[in-house]
Amino acid sequence: MKLPNKGFTLIEVIITLVLAGIVAAMLFSYFGSSIIQSSTPVSRLKAVGKLNAIMEKITSDYNNSYAIWSPNTTYTVDTIILPTKWRKNWYQYICMQAGTSGSMEPAWPTSGAVEDGSVRWEYSGTQPPLKSWVEDTDYTINAVIYSRNGYQYKCIVAGRSGYTEPAWPTTIDATVTETRGSTSTVAWKCRGLQPLLALQTRIGNEGSEYSNKTFGGDNQVKYRVIYNRFITFAGNTERSTAVVAGEADYGKYLKVTIGLHSTASPRTDETLTTLFVRR
Repeated sequence: MKLPNKGFTLIEVIITLVLAGIVAAMLFSYFGSSIIQSSTPVSRLKAVGKLNAIMEKITSDYNNSYAIWSPNTTYTVDTIILPTKWRKNWYQYICMQAGTSGSMEPAWPTSGAVEDGSVRWEYSGTQPPLKSWVEDTDYTINAVIYSRNGYQYKCIVAGRSGYTEPAWPTTIDATVTETRGSTSTVAWKCRGLQPLLALQTRIGNEGSEYSNKTFGGDNQVKYRVIYNRFITFAGNTERSTAVVAGEADYGKYLKVTIGLHSTASPRTDETLTTLFVRR
């Protein structure tokens, strides 16, 4: 008895392989890029997460540039604090006598001084944004103003400002006295850079990357700086050129764009932009 033939002939195998090759080529041309780049969305998502974490650390440091009052805390002379949210009154206070704060927050006055443990605080005007210098204006002791050079100054001798803005010193604790005619009037002491200027300096130069910046308690923050400049607006449109020292809006709006460090993994071209506003 003759058994039936099983399997495929050589011609059938060749035809099957040719058809399979044609179908595979068609499928690859259609799905190839999707298969090859299937990990791209995941890499971008990871990159955005890393950039957000970095920017959160930078933002946290800026938000803490003016400290909120804390109990049982050591304060030094010239420290400026804001009341806690429980006693928020839209004013700020400057330490005139160093010491340790009490266990209970004091009742903050709208003029004069208040004792707090061994610390003495004095009223120092409205909370930031602090006012810029204005001609022919009365200033009281401990008033703090911002100048167009990016520094801040504390009034150490009360009086009425002159008609011409003084030549502001940029050395911490250096002083300048204004005059009206031949009479000396209000005097100021340099307190250092304004918070946003200090933040800009800490972030670093545009076009550079850093691997050991300290923000948010982390001293190994890594990033690439794309933009780090002061800007202003014409209507609802950002001006094309950066704001420089001496202009009215210098120190008000800091635009920061960062990207991942060259050693980051995964490494993508994702960026993140934040606008910091002078408070």
